[in-house]
Amino acid sequence: MLGALALLLPATAMHEHVRWSAAAFVVDAATAPRVDLLVVPGARIYPDGTPYDLLADRLAAARDLYARGVAPRILLSGRGGGGQGEDEVAAMRRWLQARAVPAAALVDDPAGLRTIDTMQRCKDVFGAASVVVVTNPFHVARAVFLGRQLGLDVRGVAAPYGHDYSLAVLGRNQGREALARVRAWLDVFVLGTRAGG
Repeated sequence: MLGALALLLPATAMHEHVRWSAAAFVVDAATAPRVDLLVVPGARIYPDGTPYDLLADRLAAARDLYARGVAPRILLSGRGGGGQGEDEVAAMRRWLQARAVPAAALVDDPAGLRTIDTMQRCKDVFGAASVVVVTNPFHVARAVFLGRQLGLDVRGVAAPYGHDYSLAVLGRNQGREALARVRAWLDVFVLGTRAGG
């Protein structure tokens, strides 16, 4: 019992630190500032190369922000290469181009395998100083936390749920995210992880 508490209490503190330190920088789409880049982190796609619904939600919100002039470009960051059912970046590009976002406005980042990679590469590879990261509500705090810890001027927009997700799907993602926030805290403050680490 004491051993479990000794693990649970620090993990809870790490999780909450990620959440509350990002809270002031998560904004409504209507108040998102003008920035260098909109950033969409990758997520699962179907074998036929179409995005899962949670990724489509991210893309729809990014398309709307782009249409409003929040940024001149959208960075598509995720797993690149491989077959049609593996290339998240190509799937995101196809989805947006099919919905009237010009190809010239889309920037491919096929090495964004983790959120920390995506956020670091925004600055170090793509030269952005300010970004709005567009992702699902359960993910946005971690993305903002990592971006700010890596020196980016970052705001987060939580993409509205555009589909009728079951409690099981939402609960599973929330559970995974709780563990991922602890890992993000450790990456920053203990492990010193950088892109590709």
